[in-house]
Amino acid sequence: MRIRKSFEQAICILLLIGTNDGPLKSHELSKMLDVSDSYLKKVTRQLVVAGLITSKASKLGGFILNKKMNDISFLDIFEAIEGKEKFIETTHLVDKVFDPALNIQHTEDIIINHLDAAENQYKQKLKEINLGEITNYVHQNSI
Repeated sequence: MRIRKSFEQAICILLLIGTNDGPLKSHELSKMLDVSDSYLKKVTRQLVVAGLITSKASKLGGFILNKKMNDISFLDIFEAIEGKEKFIETTHLVDKVFDPALNIQHTEDIIINHLDAAENQYKQKLKEINLGEITNYVHQNSI
């Protein structure tokens, strides 16, 4: 499994918005992160759709958080960017490879159960980490 760069960028976008005194405009964020404004807009759109940020259109507008930093978990961000679909959806190709008398379905079920358990553990860990913890850690460990 490989997480897209947009997940990392989403975390950074939310940290910048959450630690800023007021709304941040798209072009300000893209300059701070040194990414294209058009790509940043795609990521921020996913964060808006997920309800993590709001865009206020005005001269003094920009992006603001919809929740407190402590209430935004890495799982929230992951699901906003990667979606909520299961990691593994079997195509039952083993049925075409092995003799059905070999009880392959049971073996496939065992494999899928293990992978589902791994996915659940991964998502549980992401749920335990929130943006507030990250900012607190940075401030405690700064020189």
